[in-house]
Amino acid sequence: MDVFIVAMELGCVWLGGRAVLRPRQPPDYVMIQEPVWAVRAWGLGFVVLGICLPIESVTRMTGGEPGWPAAVIRWVAAPLAIGSFLAALLSRWWERRRARAMNEGRQA
Repeated sequence: MDVFIVAMELGCVWLGGRAVLRPRQPPDYVMIQEPVWAVRAWGLGFVVLGICLPIESVTRMTGGEPGWPAAVIRWVAAPLAIGSFLAALLSRWWERRRARAMNEGRQA
């Protein structure tokens, strides 16, 4: 079971790497589609997560105490992934609001 979990964590690297390398064409299963900078930040967060989580898992499997991987996840990867998701939601909201204001202005 632990090997499966490590494989899934390495899948985060693959998923995030695709979003970082091709931000204008993110895969369909990526929650964030635009703006490009948010896609890149989200992908980078997932790459960092995908690197640190397996290190932490293997360290725990071997009986060690994870030190820096947990700190990197807490202070770098999670804020990048969550912050970019929230920024993308805010950007979508702002675009809809601006489009609504433009339509109302034209109709008046």
